[in-house]
Amino acid sequence: MFTSCFLILHKKETMEIFTIDAGTFLCDGGGIFGGVPKLLWERQIKADHRNLIPLAMRCLLVVSGERKILIETGAGNKLNKKFVENNGISNPHRLLESLEENGFSPSEITDVLHTHLHWDHCGGGTTFDEKKQAVLTFPNATYHCARSQWENAMNPTPRENDAFFEEDLLPVQKSGKLNLINDNCELIPGLELRIFNGHTPGMIVPIISYQGRKIAYVTDLTPLTANIPLKWISAYDLYPVTAMEEKLSFLREAHENKYILFFEHDTQTCCASLRWDEKKGPLVERKGDLQSFI
Repeated sequence: MFTSCFLILHKKETMEIFTIDAGTFLCDGGGIFGGVPKLLWERQIKADHRNLIPLAMRCLLVVSGERKILIETGAGNKLNKKFVENNGISNPHRLLESLEENGFSPSEITDVLHTHLHWDHCGGGTTFDEKKQAVLTFPNATYHCARSQWENAMNPTPRENDAFFEEDLLPVQKSGKLNLINDNCELIPGLELRIFNGHTPGMIVPIISYQGRKIAYVTDLTPLTANIPLKWISAYDLYPVTAMEEKLSFLREAHENKYILFFEHDTQTCCASLRWDEKKGPLVERKGDLQSFI
């Protein structure tokens, strides 16, 4: 559904970007749009009879030289039947199927980057072995996340506690392959990691440079294109005022520098560009797949 590949040149090396599909799930529409009335947000996306809307789990694989960096891993296949049904999770094995369709095996992945550690973003990083023990899905990879997010996940607030599962996290720590990122940095040349704190402390937005343009994997900074207007923030943001301020600052930067926004959760739209309204702030200019922008 989301599978695609784009070749780009970076510093005399060929960089490839593969869109990896980890399936979909259902989420409460009021949760995604916070204080925005349903009368308004349902013009953008229709809810079912339970007020649920579909969300994608759209990952990225960045291949540069010997490095194969998987950004996000979706919900994975460890969740019990009741949780899968309650959250409308489609095809828990889709992540590995999509990697295989693009010609990659789990053992080839050298790096896994989790923007944050909520179950729908990192669950696929581990899987159950034949003894029902959680082990690394990508045994040869280093797993990266922000130190502040890891510390938050280890001691979450009651509001966020249900978003983290030990079996997603502790096997990575025990493996010795966990790398904690302290500040904004480059993971490799051309792959910048930017830390935000409004949705959850230490959420990373990866930004890929390409011939003078940047592709920003916006994760839950703005889950859907419908969340781009300034006040359309999610009720799941732990610190909503901070989330709004961070979104305004980053989307202004994205508009001024013509970034391509890559959406993890929008089932209908992979990428978008921005325009700026002096009264309303950031708005969608154009939508499309990644190929239509690059």
